[in-house]
Parts: sequence; C-alpha cells; structure tokens
Amino acid sequence: MPTISNYTCTRIESLYRQNLHPAQTFKLLKEEDLKVSFATVTRIIRKLKLTGSTKKGTSTGRPRKLNAEARAFIEDQMRKDDETTSCAIQKKLARHGVVVHPSTVRRSRKQQGWTLQRTRYCQLIRDANKVKRLEFAQKVLETGDTFDNVIFTDECSVSPEQLRRTCYRKVGEPARRKPKPKHPLKLHVWAGISRQGGTKICIFEGIMATELYCDILKSHLVPFINLKLPNHRFIQDNDPKHTSRAANSFFEENAINWWPTLPESPDLNLIENLWHELKYCLETKVKPQSKQELIDGIKKFWRKKVDATKCARYIDHVLHKAIPAVVELRGAATKY
Repeated sequence: MPTISNYTCTRIESLYRQNLHPAQTFKLLKEEDLKVSFATVTRIIRKLKLTGSTKKGTSTGRPRKLNAEARAFIEDQMRKDDETTSCAIQKKLARHGVVVHPSTVRRSRKQQGWTLQRTRYCQLIRDANKVKRLEFAQKVLETGDTFDNVIFTDECSVSPEQLRRTCYRKVGEPARRKPKPKHPLKLHVWAGISRQGGTKICIFEGIMATELYCDILKSHLVPFINLKLPNHRFIQDNDPKHTSRAANSFFEENAINWWPTLPESPDLNLIENLWHELKYCLETKVKPQSKQELIDGIKKFWRKKVDATKCARYIDHVLHKAIPAVVELRGAATKY
C-alpha cells in the first residue's frame, strides 16, 4: 500500500467536508499535482464516513512474549555476566516459567542496547598496586611534574610475518591465501624516548639476559645520557633482569638514576604506544618478507618518524590523559 503525505490526507478530508464526489476530489488532487490513486481517495473517504477522522487508531497487535519483568531479568543477567549466551538466559527464564526461543532473548537483548563486540583487555592490577598507582598519579598532578628529564625505555618483539587480521576480496573470486611459516622469525627491539628525542635503537635476537641488557644500556643509553640528559630519571619495567643485582650494580657504576617503576602499569610507560605505531607501520607499509627487510623497516621508522616532537606528544598524552584517568579510576587500569 503506497504511503501518502499528511498534507494529501488532510486535503482529501477538506474536499470531503465540502461534499465533493470522490471522482471530483481525485480530479482536483491531480490538478494540484498531488500523487495519489483513485483507490486511495475512496479508501480514505470510506474511513472518514466510518470514523470521522483519518488518524490511525491505536493498534493492539500481537502481545509481547516477554513482559517487563522478563526483560528486566535479561538486563540483570547481562549486567552480572556480559559473556552469557542467549541459550543460558533462555534456560534460566524457563526455570521461572517463561518459555521462549533463544532468538526472542537475542531480540530483546538487542532492543535493550546490548551489542556483540570483540573483548577488550586491560592490565590486571591488584588492589595493593592500585593504591600505589593512585598515589603516584596524585603526586604528579600536585607537583606539576612535566617529565622533562625522564627517559622511558622498553623492549618489544616484531616478526616479518605479522599480517593484518582482515583484508578485502572481490565477490565471486576466491580468497587469496597468504603464506605464513610454522616457526616465524622474531626480532627484539630495545629503545628509549624522552623530550630530547629517542635513544639509539638496538635490534637483537634470542633471549635477553641480564648481561645482554647491561651491554645494551652501556652502548645505547649511557651515551644518550652523557650527551643530552646528565640530570635524568630512568624508567623501565619490572622485569627480573631489569631489577637484578647485576643491573643495580651497573646503574650505580654508570650513574644511571633509576626511577622505581610502578608495578602493573604499562599504561604509564608511554613507549608502549610507540611500539604499537611501529608494528602498525611494519604491517601496513613495510610488509617485510625477510629478516633484512624487517631490520631496514625498523631502522627507517626510527630514523624518520621518531623525533623530539613525536616523543613530547606521547609524553603529553600520558600527562594529560593517562594520569588523570588513573586518579579518576582510583588506580584501576585505564583505556590508555
């Protein structure tokens, strides 16, 4: 049944009140360039004779399968466990005397605003460490610390076979298979950043032991400190090789001012965001197929992309977003 505008419907009613014949009404509407069929005109006039109005009456329709109490029960179950399935909820409803199909549960759940998405993860933080994080964030805000002399360091692992999780294909054509080795090559990258820019980047293979870690700091961190930040604060994560006795002895011998790092706080070590940018660049632009291409891609990214301006932007991100979020969440994990 075609839909007509409210104006057309009102115009038909007005002509009907003037005691015009349906044919005359249809002719006048056509002259006024109002698109409506003669059958629609007669139908509306017939409704006017029966009800005296063109307004739609209240339609009862089919009764809801789920009453307000059942819908509230579904909402409560989703609040308690956002991973629960429609079948699980359907079985619980059945035990309460409400027998419906799981599709009815899914439809009601969707109407209440629940949608399916990929699970988002965050750092697991124990209550004791939440207190430490909150105290640290409050102190930074109270003192107005700008991290001008802080060097943020970390390492990450990259692989030349890292591909995007999704890709497009032409409808009707077979999907392109992308080769993936059973045991892909993996390289490790260590670096540090500060408001003065980045340190030299170190690319290595194998397991990082304490001795290797100290050698990397000696060749990549110490020269950066002597050249740009003699008065510094050094941040690293709490990996055992970073906090071992040998590492502490190395810090003392080389005058490295290690600023004790908060446990379970990757969201406050801003270099983690830089690693994400590096991996995204390798996946989408470099797309290395060999070890040398991977090494060249890492070095090119560090040489062309990482400068004092970019480093300062990441530091400001932690200062103005992550740290206030830690205070707001009382030390809990943030989305940063």
